[in-house]
Amino acid sequence: MRVAALREARGERVAGYKLGCAGPAIQRQLGISEPVFGHLFEGELHRSGISLDAACYDGLAIEGEFALRLKEDYREGAPAAAAAFAVIELHQFVFRSPAGFTAEELVANNALQAGVVLPVEEVPCGDISAWSEQMITVTRNGAELGTACCGVLAGGPPASVAWLAGRLASYGMSLRAGQIVLTGSPLPLFRVGPGDRVEVSCGHLPPVALQLLTRGIERQI
Repeated sequence: MRVAALREARGERVAGYKLGCAGPAIQRQLGISEPVFGHLFEGELHRSGISLDAACYDGLAIEGEFALRLKEDYREGAPAAAAAFAVIELHQFVFRSPAGFTAEELVANNALQAGVVLPVEEVPCGDISAWSEQMITVTRNGAELGTACCGVLAGGPPASVAWLAGRLASYGMSLRAGQIVLTGSPLPLFRVGPGDRVEVSCGHLPPVALQLLTRGIERQI
């Protein structure tokens, strides 16, 4: 929370939040037993089809996730979503502690959050309960890296949003209309590098794609 406050003080704007380490796959990968949350910042939001310089990231890894944009301020019960979409979440997958992985470093580094690739078009959506049965698929250079059901996360997207709202409330904060919520990935982190093309799909939602370059270029493809 202190790091996020420093970023806001220098002019960065919070665009929403992420639920991290929610699924059994990522919890096994990182050796923890409960979720964490992080902030999403407007300056790290991208649209599908973008090319990013892999050298701008350290230990770059990605997750495929189901996300939503809140229609109204959060209230207990099923959250009202203005839109639902698949995303590619970017991570700085590096731990510098001599002890290796620690939950403290994970949290201090904003749950490894380094950006989000959003779809070009966000599909309108009301009740998100049905999305618990949808499949998330991640491919790299045309080869499938993994596929899993959103329902792997206990309670699906509605439970993820409720957990996040509860944690924010403990800090005197709340989810607001227009904010983006990443509901957690049922799949582990996948490392990617220069030259890779990554795509994430979920049901009939528009797929999202990212191309990684090798040197300082950022452009639309």
